[in-house]
Amino acid sequence: MIKFFRKIRQKLLSENKFSKYLIYAIGEIVLVVIGILIALQINNWNLTQQDRNTEKQNLIALQKEFSKNKTKIQEVIELNNENISGAEKMMQSFSNSSKDTITELSLANYASDTFGTEINFEPETGVLTEIISSGQLKLIQNNELKHNLAGLQSKIDEIKQQEKEVLDYRLMAIKKMINEGNMERVYADIGIRKSYVNTSFENTGIKSMLNSLPFLNQIVLYQSSSNVTNRAFYEPLNKEMDIILELIANRLNELEL
Repeated sequence: MIKFFRKIRQKLLSENKFSKYLIYAIGEIVLVVIGILIALQINNWNLTQQDRNTEKQNLIALQKEFSKNKTKIQEVIELNNENISGAEKMMQSFSNSSKDTITELSLANYASDTFGTEINFEPETGVLTEIISSGQLKLIQNNELKHNLAGLQSKIDEIKQQEKEVLDYRLMAIKKMINEGNMERVYADIGIRKSYVNTSFENTGIKSMLNSLPFLNQIVLYQSSSNVTNRAFYEPLNKEMDIILELIANRLNELEL
């Protein structure tokens, strides 16, 4: 093909047909430019297709990761509600009407319900972290989704700080029970021990602590911070994950069109 065009040029020049040669040369340049533009267009199309394929695979992986995290945070909210409910029962036990009638067994069960489970939300973030660190977040063609994904880690960090506060109040109350209550009897009442030794500490179960204002305050602080954790941290994040999953599903549908 190159030899063919070269022969035409040589023939036109040898015949002194400069004007025709000039027209031919311009036409040849135009054809070359068109060829380059077509090649660039094809290359850009291929790159765009690669980006869309990468976006799709990343969205599918994110969808799986967020679905798991959605289940996890719902479980954590439920466990935290159980702790809050147990704390409420313990606080009610401090009332004058309850002190005389409540049993050590009931109090031991309330304490177990309140302090038995440490609450931690441990989301899977491997896929999201990899997408952000590799710079592939920019491939997602939905600005709202990109914004939500980019800001998620800071919200998880805030949750960790709040969980630490809850844990501190939890440990303070547990320490109070250890220092002033007969833990052997408590463990026997909730079934961890088969029985307890009848000693001079017979009457130092949790019931003996119902006259302790510091202990009541620690339970109140623990329950209050647990409530805040649910309402201001877990539940908003749960709703945001719903939004993210919906945006992912919508974008995947667009990519299928």
